[in-house]
Amino acid sequence: MTLYSWGANSHGQLGLAIVSEQVEKPTKVEMNFFNKNQGVKQISCGGGHTLLLDSDGGLYSCGWNTKQQLGKENETSNFERVWNLSGVTFTNIACGWDFSCGVTDSQLLFVWGSNSKGQLGLPKNHFSDPVKPVRLQVNACAVSMGLRHTAILNSKGEVWVTGCGKHGQLGLGPDKLSSDRFLQVPKIGCISHISCGQNHTICWSSEEHALYVWGDNKHGQLLLSSDKYKKIYVPQKIDIDVKQAVKKLLCGWTNVLLWLENGALLTWGRNSYGQLGTEAPFEGKIIHVKLPESRDIKDVALGSEHTICLATDNTLWAWGWNEHANTGTGGEEHIFQPTRVYIGGLGDAVITQVYAGGAHNFIYTDGKDVSFDSQCEP
Repeated sequence: MTLYSWGANSHGQLGLAIVSEQVEKPTKVEMNFFNKNQGVKQISCGGGHTLLLDSDGGLYSCGWNTKQQLGKENETSNFERVWNLSGVTFTNIACGWDFSCGVTDSQLLFVWGSNSKGQLGLPKNHFSDPVKPVRLQVNACAVSMGLRHTAILNSKGEVWVTGCGKHGQLGLGPDKLSSDRFLQVPKIGCISHISCGQNHTICWSSEEHALYVWGDNKHGQLLLSSDKYKKIYVPQKIDIDVKQAVKKLLCGWTNVLLWLENGALLTWGRNSYGQLGTEAPFEGKIIHVKLPESRDIKDVALGSEHTICLATDNTLWAWGWNEHANTGTGGEEHIFQPTRVYIGGLGDAVITQVYAGGAHNFIYTDGKDVSFDSQCEP
Protein backbone atom coordinates (compact mmCIF):
# COMPACT_ATOMS: atom_id res chain seq x y z
CA MET A 1 0.00 0.00 0.00
CA THR A 2 1.49 3.30 -1.09
CA LEU A 3 0.35 6.91 -1.06
CA TYR A 4 1.55 9.43 -3.68
CA SER A 5 1.00 13.20 -3.80
CA TRP A 6 1.87 16.15 -6.05
CA GLY A 7 0.94 19.75 -6.86
CA ALA A 8 0.92 22.84 -4.64
CA ASN A 9 2.83 22.36 -1.38
CA SER A 10 3.30 25.87 0.02
CA HIS A 11 1.96 24.76 3.43
CA GLY A 12 3.16 21.16 3.41
CA GLN A 13 -0.29 19.92 2.38
CA LEU A 14 1.21 17.02 0.40
CA GLY A 15 2.37 15.26 3.58
CA LEU A 16 5.95 14.91 2.26
CA ALA A 17 7.62 16.45 5.36
CA ILE A 18 8.75 19.44 3.28
CA VAL A 19 7.31 22.83 2.35
CA SER A 20 7.83 23.91 -1.26
CA GLU A 21 6.08 25.94 -3.95
CA GLN A 22 5.12 22.77 -5.82
CA VAL A 23 5.94 19.12 -6.42
CA GLU A 24 5.79 18.41 -10.15
CA LYS A 25 5.49 14.61 -10.23
CA PRO A 26 3.64 12.05 -8.11
CA THR A 27 5.93 11.46 -5.11
CA LYS A 28 5.75 8.74 -2.48
CA VAL A 29 4.46 9.76 0.95
CA GLU A 30 6.15 8.00 3.84
CA MET A 31 3.39 6.31 5.81
CA ASN A 32 5.20 5.75 9.12
CA PHE A 33 2.17 7.29 10.89
CA PHE A 34 0.14 4.14 10.05
CA ASN A 35 0.36 0.77 11.69
CA LYS A 36 0.64 -2.14 9.27
CA ASN A 37 -2.98 -3.20 9.55
CA GLN A 38 -4.46 0.15 8.52
CA GLY A 39 -5.30 1.44 5.09
CA VAL A 40 -6.56 4.71 3.67
CA LYS A 41 -10.34 5.01 3.59
CA GLN A 42 -10.66 8.61 2.37
CA ILE A 43 -8.66 11.79 1.78
CA SER A 44 -10.14 15.28 1.56
CA CYS A 45 -8.19 18.33 0.38
CA GLY A 46 -8.95 21.98 1.12
CA GLY A 47 -7.32 25.16 -0.11
CA GLY A 48 -3.98 24.32 1.50
CA HIS A 49 -4.67 21.53 3.97
CA THR A 50 -5.40 17.81 3.86
CA LEU A 51 -7.39 15.38 6.01
CA LEU A 52 -6.85 11.63 5.86
CA LEU A 53 -9.17 8.97 7.26
CA ASP A 54 -7.81 5.50 7.98
CA SER A 55 -9.74 2.26 7.66
CA ASP A 56 -10.54 2.30 11.38
CA GLY A 57 -12.08 5.77 11.23
CA GLY A 58 -9.05 7.58 12.69
CA LEU A 59 -8.26 11.13 11.52
CA TYR A 60 -4.91 12.57 10.38
CA SER A 61 -4.08 16.00 8.94
CA CYS A 62 -1.31 18.17 7.50
CA GLY A 63 -0.79 21.54 5.83
CA TRP A 64 -2.18 25.04 6.29
CA ASN A 65 -3.51 25.71 9.79
CA THR A 66 -4.07 29.46 10.27
CA LYS A 67 -7.71 28.76 11.23
CA GLN A 68 -6.99 25.44 12.98
CA GLN A 69 -8.52 23.65 10.00
CA LEU A 70 -6.27 20.69 10.82
CA GLY A 71 -8.24 20.10 14.02
CA LYS A 72 -5.21 20.79 16.20
CA GLU A 73 -2.90 23.63 17.23
CA ASN A 74 0.25 23.04 15.19
CA GLU A 75 0.88 23.27 11.46
CA THR A 76 2.76 20.27 10.07
CA SER A 77 4.12 19.16 6.69
CA ASN A 78 3.63 15.47 7.41
CA PHE A 79 0.49 13.61 8.42
CA GLU A 80 -0.11 13.55 12.17
CA ARG A 81 -2.95 11.99 14.12
CA VAL A 82 -5.60 14.44 15.35
CA TRP A 83 -5.37 13.10 18.88
CA ASN A 84 -8.09 15.28 20.40
CA LEU A 85 -10.52 13.43 18.10
CA SER A 86 -8.98 9.99 18.61
CA GLY A 87 -12.04 8.72 20.49
CA VAL A 88 -14.29 9.44 17.51
CA THR A 89 -14.88 7.02 14.63
CA PHE A 90 -15.38 8.96 11.41
CA THR A 91 -16.99 7.55 8.26
CA ASN A 92 -16.72 10.62 6.01
CA ILE A 93 -14.65 13.82 5.95
CA ALA A 94 -14.78 17.07 3.97
CA CYS A 95 -12.73 20.26 3.60
CA GLY A 96 -13.67 23.79 2.65
CA TRP A 97 -11.15 26.52 1.91
CA ASP A 98 -9.96 26.85 5.52
CA PHE A 99 -12.47 24.78 7.48
CA SER A 100 -13.20 21.09 7.90
CA CYS A 101 -15.68 18.53 9.15
CA GLY A 102 -16.22 14.84 9.78
CA VAL A 103 -19.29 12.61 9.91
CA THR A 104 -19.25 10.01 12.69
CA ASP A 105 -20.44 6.41 12.62
CA SER A 106 -23.58 7.61 14.45
CA GLN A 107 -24.21 10.19 11.68
CA LEU A 108 -23.34 13.19 13.80
CA LEU A 109 -21.22 16.07 12.51
CA PHE A 110 -17.98 17.48 13.96
CA VAL A 111 -16.85 20.87 12.56
CA TRP A 112 -13.72 22.98 13.03
CA GLY A 113 -11.67 25.79 11.49
CA SER A 114 -12.87 29.13 10.15
CA ASN A 115 -16.41 30.20 11.00
CA SER A 116 -16.06 33.75 9.67
CA LYS A 117 -19.26 33.45 7.58
CA GLY A 118 -21.06 30.94 9.81
CA GLN A 119 -19.97 28.09 7.52
CA LEU A 120 -19.60 25.71 10.47
CA GLY A 121 -23.22 26.11 11.51
CA LEU A 122 -22.22 27.72 14.81
CA PRO A 123 -23.51 31.09 16.08
CA LYS A 124 -20.67 33.56 15.50
CA ASN A 125 -21.43 35.57 18.64
CA HIS A 126 -20.83 32.49 20.81
CA PHE A 127 -17.91 30.86 18.98
CA SER A 128 -14.71 32.76 18.35
CA ASP A 129 -12.92 32.35 15.03
CA PRO A 130 -11.15 29.93 14.63
CA VAL A 131 -13.16 27.07 16.14
CA LYS A 132 -11.78 23.95 17.75
CA PRO A 133 -13.64 20.69 16.94
CA VAL A 134 -17.28 20.87 18.03
CA ARG A 135 -19.94 18.16 17.72
CA LEU A 136 -23.26 19.31 16.29
CA GLN A 137 -26.56 17.60 16.99
CA VAL A 138 -27.46 17.34 13.33
CA ASN A 139 -28.04 14.21 11.26
CA ALA A 140 -25.57 13.94 8.37
CA CYS A 141 -24.99 11.17 5.86
CA ALA A 142 -22.99 13.21 3.35
CA VAL A 143 -21.41 16.65 3.47
CA SER A 144 -19.79 19.07 1.03
CA MET A 145 -17.99 22.36 1.63
CA GLY A 146 -17.38 25.31 -0.70
CA LEU A 147 -15.39 28.50 -0.30
CA ARG A 148 -17.54 29.87 2.55
CA HIS A 149 -20.58 27.59 2.79
CA THR A 150 -21.47 24.04 3.81
CA ALA A 151 -24.26 21.67 2.76
CA ILE A 152 -25.23 18.40 4.43
CA LEU A 153 -27.48 15.61 3.25
CA ASN A 154 -29.39 13.72 5.95
CA SER A 155 -30.93 10.24 6.04
CA LYS A 156 -34.29 11.64 4.83
CA GLY A 157 -32.75 13.03 1.64
CA GLU A 158 -33.08 16.60 2.94
CA VAL A 159 -30.43 19.28 2.32
CA TRP A 160 -29.40 21.65 5.09
CA VAL A 161 -27.05 24.61 4.53
CA THR A 162 -25.11 27.25 6.44
CA GLY A 163 -22.60 30.03 5.79
CA CYS A 164 -22.31 32.75 3.14
CA GLY A 165 -25.19 33.07 0.69
CA LYS A 166 -24.59 36.36 -1.10
CA HIS A 167 -24.40 34.55 -4.45
CA GLY A 168 -27.48 32.46 -3.68
CA GLN A 169 -25.42 29.38 -2.75
CA LEU A 170 -27.62 28.66 0.30
CA GLY A 171 -30.77 28.37 -1.81
CA LEU A 172 -32.80 30.10 0.90
CA GLY A 173 -34.09 32.98 -1.21
CA PRO A 174 -32.90 36.55 -1.88
CA ASP A 175 -33.79 37.68 1.65
CA LYS A 176 -31.59 35.11 3.39
CA LEU A 177 -28.02 35.72 2.25
CA SER A 178 -26.21 34.30 5.27
CA SER A 179 -26.71 31.92 8.16
CA ASP A 180 -24.64 30.71 11.10
CA ARG A 181 -26.95 27.76 11.75
CA PHE A 182 -27.96 24.90 9.47
CA LEU A 183 -31.27 25.62 7.74
CA GLN A 184 -33.26 23.30 5.48
CA VAL A 185 -33.39 24.10 1.77
CA PRO A 186 -37.07 24.15 0.77
CA LYS A 187 -38.85 23.00 -2.39
CA ILE A 188 -36.52 20.24 -3.52
CA GLY A 189 -37.10 16.51 -3.96
CA CYS A 190 -35.44 13.60 -2.18
CA ILE A 191 -31.72 14.15 -2.79
CA SER A 192 -29.11 11.42 -3.19
CA HIS A 193 -25.95 13.42 -4.10
CA ILE A 194 -24.75 16.88 -3.13
CA SER A 195 -21.73 19.02 -4.02
CA CYS A 196 -20.62 22.60 -3.27
CA GLY A 197 -18.62 24.71 -5.68
CA GLN A 198 -16.94 27.99 -4.87
CA ASN A 199 -20.25 29.88 -4.69
CA HIS A 200 -22.84 27.42 -5.99
CA THR A 201 -24.54 24.20 -4.92
CA ILE A 202 -25.62 21.23 -7.06
CA CYS A 203 -27.82 18.29 -6.02
CA TRP A 204 -29.00 15.14 -7.77
CA SER A 205 -32.24 13.32 -7.09
CA SER A 206 -32.02 9.63 -8.03
CA GLU A 207 -35.80 9.33 -7.68
CA GLU A 208 -36.50 12.11 -10.18
CA HIS A 209 -33.36 11.71 -12.34
CA ALA A 210 -32.97 15.46 -12.13
CA LEU A 211 -30.58 18.16 -10.96
CA TYR A 212 -31.40 20.88 -8.45
CA VAL A 213 -29.15 23.93 -8.78
CA TRP A 214 -28.68 27.29 -7.06
CA GLY A 215 -26.05 29.98 -6.47
CA ASP A 216 -23.56 31.70 -8.76
CA ASN A 217 -24.14 31.11 -12.49
CA LYS A 218 -21.63 33.52 -13.97
CA HIS A 219 -20.01 30.73 -16.00
CA GLY A 220 -23.09 28.64 -16.71
CA GLN A 221 -22.24 26.19 -13.93
CA LEU A 222 -25.98 25.89 -13.19
CA LEU A 223 -26.77 25.01 -16.83
CA LEU A 224 -28.83 28.17 -17.18
CA SER A 225 -28.17 31.16 -19.42
CA SER A 226 -25.41 33.17 -17.72
CA ASP A 227 -26.56 36.32 -19.55
CA LYS A 228 -30.06 36.06 -18.15
CA TYR A 229 -29.39 34.37 -14.78
CA LYS A 230 -26.25 35.61 -13.00
CA LYS A 231 -27.35 34.29 -9.61
CA ILE A 232 -30.07 31.85 -8.59
CA TYR A 233 -31.36 32.29 -5.03
CA VAL A 234 -33.86 29.42 -4.90
CA PRO A 235 -33.38 25.85 -6.19
CA GLN A 236 -34.17 25.25 -9.83
CA LYS A 237 -34.97 21.76 -11.09
CA ILE A 238 -33.26 20.82 -14.36
CA ASP A 239 -33.92 17.72 -16.44
CA ILE A 240 -30.76 16.83 -18.38
CA ASP A 241 -32.27 13.66 -19.86
CA VAL A 242 -30.09 11.28 -17.85
CA LYS A 243 -31.74 8.02 -16.79
CA GLN A 244 -28.56 6.34 -15.58
CA ALA A 245 -27.63 6.04 -11.93
CA VAL A 246 -25.04 8.58 -10.76
CA LYS A 247 -21.73 7.36 -9.34
CA LYS A 248 -20.36 10.79 -8.44
CA LEU A 249 -21.47 14.42 -8.54
CA LEU A 250 -18.49 16.77 -8.16
CA CYS A 251 -17.95 20.54 -8.24
CA GLY A 252 -14.83 22.55 -8.89
CA TRP A 253 -14.80 26.27 -8.21
CA THR A 254 -16.94 27.06 -11.26
CA ASN A 255 -17.46 23.75 -13.07
CA VAL A 256 -19.42 20.56 -12.44
CA LEU A 257 -18.82 16.89 -13.29
CA LEU A 258 -21.33 14.04 -13.33
CA TRP A 259 -20.01 10.46 -13.52
CA LEU A 260 -22.72 8.01 -14.57
CA GLU A 261 -23.19 4.28 -14.03
CA ASN A 262 -22.62 3.59 -17.73
CA GLY A 263 -19.18 5.22 -17.45
CA ALA A 264 -20.04 8.53 -19.11
CA LEU A 265 -18.41 11.72 -17.84
CA LEU A 266 -20.57 14.82 -18.26
CA THR A 267 -19.09 18.19 -17.39
CA TRP A 268 -20.09 21.84 -17.75
CA GLY A 269 -19.36 25.37 -16.54
CA ARG A 270 -16.22 27.45 -16.89
CA ASN A 271 -13.51 26.29 -19.29
CA SER A 272 -10.88 29.02 -19.13
CA TYR A 273 -8.17 26.54 -18.06
CA GLY A 274 -9.40 23.41 -19.80
CA GLN A 275 -11.50 22.30 -16.82
CA LEU A 276 -13.96 20.66 -19.22
CA GLY A 277 -11.34 18.60 -21.02
CA THR A 278 -11.74 20.46 -24.30
CA GLU A 279 -10.29 23.55 -26.00
CA ALA A 280 -13.72 24.85 -26.95
CA PRO A 281 -15.24 27.51 -24.63
CA PHE A 282 -18.52 25.66 -24.07
CA GLU A 283 -19.71 27.55 -21.02
CA GLY A 284 -23.22 26.55 -20.02
CA LYS A 285 -23.32 23.43 -22.21
CA ILE A 286 -22.77 19.78 -21.33
CA ILE A 287 -19.51 18.27 -22.59
CA HIS A 288 -18.95 14.50 -22.83
CA VAL A 289 -15.34 13.85 -21.82
CA LYS A 290 -13.73 10.67 -23.14
CA LEU A 291 -10.34 9.22 -22.33
CA PRO A 292 -8.06 8.29 -25.24
CA GLU A 293 -8.67 4.92 -26.92
CA SER A 294 -12.11 4.70 -25.30
CA ARG A 295 -10.70 3.76 -21.89
CA ASP A 296 -13.23 3.03 -19.16
CA ILE A 297 -13.20 5.11 -16.00
CA LYS A 298 -12.52 3.66 -12.56
CA ASP A 299 -12.56 6.87 -10.49
CA VAL A 300 -12.42 10.64 -10.88
CA ALA A 301 -11.70 13.66 -8.65
CA LEU A 302 -12.01 17.43 -9.09
CA GLY A 303 -9.75 20.12 -7.70
CA SER A 304 -10.67 23.77 -7.77
CA GLU A 305 -10.00 23.99 -11.53
CA HIS A 306 -8.45 20.69 -12.61
CA THR A 307 -9.50 17.03 -12.92
CA ILE A 308 -7.74 13.76 -12.08
CA CYS A 309 -9.15 10.61 -13.69
CA LEU A 310 -8.24 6.95 -13.17
CA ALA A 311 -8.88 4.47 -15.97
CA THR A 312 -9.64 0.78 -15.46
CA ASP A 313 -6.31 -0.14 -17.13
CA ASN A 314 -4.51 1.53 -14.15
CA THR A 315 -3.49 4.61 -16.14
CA LEU A 316 -3.93 8.09 -14.70
CA TRP A 317 -5.14 11.12 -16.69
CA ALA A 318 -5.50 14.82 -15.90
CA TRP A 319 -6.61 18.11 -17.44
CA GLY A 320 -7.29 21.73 -16.49
CA TRP A 321 -5.42 24.35 -14.50
CA ASN A 322 -1.71 23.54 -14.12
CA GLU A 323 -0.11 26.63 -12.58
CA HIS A 324 1.22 24.66 -9.59
CA ALA A 325 1.92 21.43 -11.51
CA ASN A 326 -1.40 20.23 -10.15
CA THR A 327 -2.12 18.02 -13.14
CA GLY A 328 1.27 16.31 -12.92
CA THR A 329 1.51 16.24 -16.71
CA GLY A 330 4.43 18.59 -17.35
CA GLY A 331 5.20 22.28 -17.66
CA GLU A 332 2.31 23.61 -19.73
CA GLU A 333 0.22 26.27 -17.98
CA HIS A 334 -3.15 24.74 -18.87
CA ILE A 335 -4.06 21.24 -20.09
CA PHE A 336 -7.06 21.23 -22.43
CA GLN A 337 -7.28 17.50 -23.19
CA PRO A 338 -7.08 14.38 -20.99
CA THR A 339 -3.31 13.84 -20.71
CA ARG A 340 -1.43 10.90 -19.24
CA VAL A 341 0.19 11.25 -15.80
CA TYR A 342 3.26 9.03 -15.49
CA ILE A 343 4.14 7.63 -12.08
CA GLY A 344 7.67 6.50 -11.31
CA GLY A 345 8.03 3.30 -9.30
CA LEU A 346 4.43 2.16 -9.60
CA GLY A 347 5.42 -1.37 -10.64
CA ASP A 348 2.57 -3.86 -10.30
CA ALA A 349 0.72 -1.72 -7.77
CA VAL A 350 -2.91 -0.96 -8.60
CA ILE A 351 -4.23 2.57 -8.09
CA THR A 352 -7.42 2.26 -6.05
CA GLN A 353 -8.28 5.83 -5.02
CA VAL A 354 -7.76 9.37 -6.38
CA TYR A 355 -8.32 12.66 -4.56
CA ALA A 356 -7.88 16.35 -5.43
CA GLY A 357 -8.04 19.69 -3.64
CA GLY A 358 -7.46 23.31 -4.53
CA ALA A 359 -4.25 22.56 -6.43
CA HIS A 360 -2.97 19.31 -4.95
CA ASN A 361 -3.66 15.61 -5.36
CA PHE A 362 -3.28 12.17 -3.82
CA ILE A 363 -3.50 8.66 -5.18
CA TYR A 364 -3.51 5.46 -3.13
CA THR A 365 -2.31 2.10 -4.39
CA ASP A 366 -2.88 -1.44 -3.24
CA GLY A 367 -0.09 -3.84 -4.09
CA LYS A 368 3.67 -3.97 -4.38
CA ASP A 369 5.48 -1.08 -5.98
CA VAL A 370 9.09 -1.11 -7.16
CA SER A 371 11.99 1.03 -6.08
CA PHE A 372 10.85 4.63 -6.24
CA ASP A 373 14.12 5.63 -7.90
CA SER A 374 13.04 3.91 -11.11
CA GLN A 375 11.04 6.00 -13.53
CA CYS A 376 8.13 5.15 -15.76
CA GLU A 377 8.77 7.00 -19.01
CA PRO A 378 6.18 7.97 -21.60
